[in-house]
Amino acid sequence: MEKRDKLEEIYIKTIDISPNSQLIIKLINLLRNEYTSIEEIEEYLAKDKGLTAKFLRIANSPYYGMSRKIKTVKDALLLIGLESAKSLIFATSVIYLYKNFGEFEKRLWEHSLGVGLFSSLLSTALGHISPDLFLAAGILHDIGKIFLYNANSNYYQNIHENILKSERETIDIENEKIGVNHAEMGAFVAEKWNYPDEIKKVIKYHHNFPYPYVKERIYSEICTIIRISDQTCLDLGLGFKKEIPPRIDYGDLKIDANLVKNLRKIFIHQFSHQKKFLLDLS
Repeated sequence: MEKRDKLEEIYIKTIDISPNSQLIIKLINLLRNEYTSIEEIEEYLAKDKGLTAKFLRIANSPYYGMSRKIKTVKDALLLIGLESAKSLIFATSVIYLYKNFGEFEKRLWEHSLGVGLFSSLLSTALGHISPDLFLAAGILHDIGKIFLYNANSNYYQNIHENILKSERETIDIENEKIGVNHAEMGAFVAEKWNYPDEIKKVIKYHHNFPYPYVKERIYSEICTIIRISDQTCLDLGLGFKKEIPPRIDYGDLKIDANLVKNLRKIFIHQFSHQKKFLLDLS
């Protein structure tokens, strides 16, 4: 079977078993339209109380540091801004791809959330003006794993347990056992769903270094930040049963290792306070 056919097969399996997949697709198309108004987003989210509740939970998290509670979607859109809210909705909607929210899903969500929050923290320290884009990219970087898991839950969970015990690259083991890897699967989905270009690049290349040549510098920068954040969260054991020592060459990545170490201390403190609040998405 050709790789693209395999990706399509896995995609269809996941879409068929996820009752909210069409809602996500329609929502993404709405968010990608530059002429979409606050009122249109508010009206669409009002159709789904569950997604609205999840969105407001993250919007009210200590991460945003709002002085007052955000009670409505319109409040959130006005207070944190339309573009920031769009990034946050992108990230929040991924939770609906899970078949259910069992132990494996919780671990994957915790890791993805950690990567998103650390990416936002690091991007802010490096002077980027859109930390919410990095938050969304971090949360979505492993979206391909959700599809691989949904297509064959027990099999992929066993593969993932073996990955944690191995020193081999995740994508190499996935290629060997499944015929495709989660970065390819995620990139396939991101293309179908017309994600923002920066997020597409992160999903596709977050395991690549050096990155394929890209003309726009922002693409290599966001991939670098997500890579460091991913490795930092693996080192902390976020979402997984054991800590995995990072393999980061800060010199090649052109980011100060001491900056990352200092941010890591801040992140550990912040995440310990945010974890219970953010991970409870019931």
